[in-house]
Amino acid sequence: MAHSTRLYSLDNSNGAQELKLWYHRVLKDVGETSQTQLSLLESNYQDIELVSELKIDGLAVSLTYKNGVFIQGLTRGDGVIGEDITNNLKTIKAIPLKLFDNVDIEVRGEIYMPKSSFDKLNEEQIKNNQKTFANPRNAASGSIRQLDPKISAKRDLSIFIYGAIINKKYNIKTHSEAMDFCKKLGFKVNKYKKCSSIKEVIEFCSSMEEYRKTLDYATDGVVVKVNSIAKQ
Repeated sequence: MAHSTRLYSLDNSNGAQELKLWYHRVLKDVGETSQTQLSLLESNYQDIELVSELKIDGLAVSLTYKNGVFIQGLTRGDGVIGEDITNNLKTIKAIPLKLFDNVDIEVRGEIYMPKSSFDKLNEEQIKNNQKTFANPRNAASGSIRQLDPKISAKRDLSIFIYGAIINKKYNIKTHSEAMDFCKKLGFKVNKYKKCSSIKEVIEFCSSMEEYRKTLDYATDGVVVKVNSIAKQ
């Protein structure tokens, strides 16, 4: 099935300097600051508000709602075409079948299996002389693609919403506003941090290194976004 709006993949950054260079390109692309300022990589990084959030290590999906009712769910696929897994997604308790408002909305999220549930699943697989899963991400992906939704329902899957396409009439202008709106509708949204500078982003990334090890779900980095939807 074709996505109504393409799901783009993420670019990777492997350190503070690469993050600064990325932000340098962002400032240049949106025309927020002069070329002289852009040359000063260690300063003048407070022109565009950013949002930082943990990257969930799972399976990306899009969910479509009409009049507040869940009607379709697709895997990311190649970003243009995805696999229809609507019936299996309906078995996940964290995905609301009816929202708190009768809105037309498409949200993007990450299906994941908690680490504790992953351990229990592999124990059951061993008891039943079946193949075990290599990691929670593979377990989540395999579970959500089952031909029988009853099998998916037995697996402890969840979701975090990380993006949304919202009608302009709601006058939502930033990513953080969009996530707050989704939370009010009944979606499960992970915590995010608004950052006024690239320095704050780097500090957030550093603070997450140990913290994310304490969570009951797998993460594989931090996602950094320009908060303004227009500038995105």
